[in-house]
Amino acid sequence: MSERRIQADQPGACGLFEGLSRPHLARLLAASRVEEHPAGCVLVQRGQPGRNFFPVLAGQVNLVLFSKWGQAKIVETMGPGDSFGLPVVFLPAKGYPLSVVAVTDVRVLRVPGSEYLDVLRESPQACINLFTYYSSYVHRRVHDIEDLALEDARHRLLRLIMSRLPPGDGGPAEIVLQETRQELAARLSVSPETVSRMLRQLTDSGVVTVRGRLLKVHDRARLRAILDASS
Repeated sequence: MSERRIQADQPGACGLFEGLSRPHLARLLAASRVEEHPAGCVLVQRGQPGRNFFPVLAGQVNLVLFSKWGQAKIVETMGPGDSFGLPVVFLPAKGYPLSVVAVTDVRVLRVPGSEYLDVLRESPQACINLFTYYSSYVHRRVHDIEDLALEDARHRLLRLIMSRLPPGDGGPAEIVLQETRQELAARLSVSPETVSRMLRQLTDSGVVTVRGRLLKVHDRARLRAILDASS
């Protein structure tokens, strides 16, 4: 792990910092540290005590539950703009609720919870940012629950692919799947064999081409039509 201070003149690291006054932002950044971790690194362990939270600046992390047999269940994948570890700021005795593992090389900002709480006490904008962040998070989680409860695995895979495509209405596009097949299967709540079979079916239909983790969508409009038809 490498560590350094974030530059004071950099913009807010995430939505939680947007619109803060210069003194409050400078105060948070002065107390924070940028950390860089390699892919596969465990950033925090479930139950580990702590008072810091971590906005993701670059890369991706998985929020993971491990069974007593070592089986991993990916609860969520986070990237730039997301933050993990916020619950310990308000409930430090509980420890971190989930383990966090770097999917790629990642850069995160370690923010002291005590400093953040002081800013919340003084800044209405910081409080609004926090409520906005968690409101958006709740909407995303409800949508995820809806996907798991009401949609089949193929629909969940199509939706995941669509959500990761770069902006555009149609035509070809490429994405690199950061997860292994096992991790992708855990995210979709299916077996790795089911993921491979669904990707093979999409390939056979001519909608996508898969080479390792590189996934090329030949026609986004057609992929969207398949998604809509399976709704």
